[in-house]
Amino acid sequence: MKWKDLVFMEVVNYCNDIGSRTFSLKDFLDAKLQLFTKSKPQNQHVEAKIRQQLQFLRDEQKITFLDNSGHYTLRDIYLLDKEKEETQAIDLSKEHPEKREYLVETYVRNVKWAQKAVEVLGDFCLCAGCKNTFTRQDGTRYIEVHHIVPLFKGGEDGIWNMAVLCAHHHKIAHYGDDKTKYEIERYLLNEVKHRL
Repeated sequence: MKWKDLVFMEVVNYCNDIGSRTFSLKDFLDAKLQLFTKSKPQNQHVEAKIRQQLQFLRDEQKITFLDNSGHYTLRDIYLLDKEKEETQAIDLSKEHPEKREYLVETYVRNVKWAQKAVEVLGDFCLCAGCKNTFTRQDGTRYIEVHHIVPLFKGGEDGIWNMAVLCAHHHKIAHYGDDKTKYEIERYLLNEVKHRL
């Protein structure tokens, strides 16, 4: 067996023995040096060879070098023996989802304004150059109506405060960073004003 394969096999065995993926080089050498010396009697520098092989295993991302104090974590195998046992012991059929109750305040928009926005502004995304609008099974185009200034921030439920956006740009308008949200808000207010 090649050195690298032997070292990796013994790393896995050692992690199984201690029940942890993380191990120190010192503890590993204390536990396994004699085994390596017996397996490779022709090598006069066994400890140096083990360190070299650990470097190769790190380069192949089979282990991770954690810190300057000689600690490693095994990465390459899916589950250690103990982890397999724990996984088999879990009976998901008896697990029930946790029930939570929330009190949520929402702002209800007037659906007629949303319909009017599509009527007036069309069913293509208002963002310049956007080609994300797609056709649904029934032949109509999918578009989302967005309040440019949100109702909870004092925005109005009116055509002058509504934009038609593809799902992608709608998500950006809500969840982008502050600078991006500000820029898209300014852009949409100007675009809608121009079109009206």
